Order: sequence, then structure tokens, then C-alpha cells
Amino acid sequence: MQVRLRSRRALVRGAGALLLAASPWVAFAHGDWPPKHGGVMNDGETSFELVQRRDGLHFYVEDHGERVRTAGSTPTLLVRRNGTERTHAGQPRGDNVLFFAGVRLHPSDDVMVRVTFAHGATAVGRFPPLLRARVSTASR
Repeated sequence: MQVRLRSRRALVRGAGALLLAASPWVAFAHGDWPPKHGGVMNDGETSFELVQRRDGLHFYVEDHGERVRTAGSTPTLLVRRNGTERTHAGQPRGDNVLFFAGVRLHPSDDVMVRVTFAHGATAVGRFPPLLRARVSTASR
């Protein structure tokens, strides 16, 4: 009988640990930050917030909630649409912004932004179509 009781306790503890690991608070603590500019966030260590505006695409870059300096960086955007790939060169803008002039996205586009920072580090942000379903079309 005691063996069964211990195995039940272990099962309950294991289930509790699994629920805690899957809770939204744990995910929030690992870098999934809410958007600050009305855009859509990617998944990953380096946070990219994608905001589509009239003049093009803006990506706000942060790491664990702290702004990442984009001055001197080299950003590239890859857009996959209907089996074709298009690459766009961007430019740093402001403190932590990457800008791609004139780029417009469609709901089915698969988007990947890659940036090589001035100090040589590289970061990648992916935005699959389902994640971008609520992409902002802010007019600023």
C-alpha cells in the first residue's frame, strides 16, 4: 500500500510541475514580452516587435525587456510568399529600431528578420503567418 501512495504522490508532483512549466507566467519570465508599439512579437531570446506602417516595416529590438542598440547594424528581411523568396535590405533607425522602407506584408507571408549588430553578434526573429494574424497597420 505504501508503494502505491508514494507513486501517487510522485505522479501528483510530476503533474504539478508540468502544469507550472506550461503556465503563462513561466513563459512571460523567459522573454515573451507584450508589444509596446501595437505590433506582433516573435518567439525567442531576442524580441522583435513587428509593426507595419504606411512607410514600411519597423522592428523594435529588445532582449529580456531591455532595448538593444541597432546603430551600425546590418538588417536583412526575408519574405516567403507563394513559394518565392524576396530579400530586402534594411537600415537601423533610432535607438533600437530596424526599418525596411516600402515593404508591405500579406497575411500568408512567412517573415524572417536577421540582424548583424555592430559588435558582430547576430539575431534572428521569425514571424510565421499564424503568429502575424493580428499584425498592426499603424499609420504613424
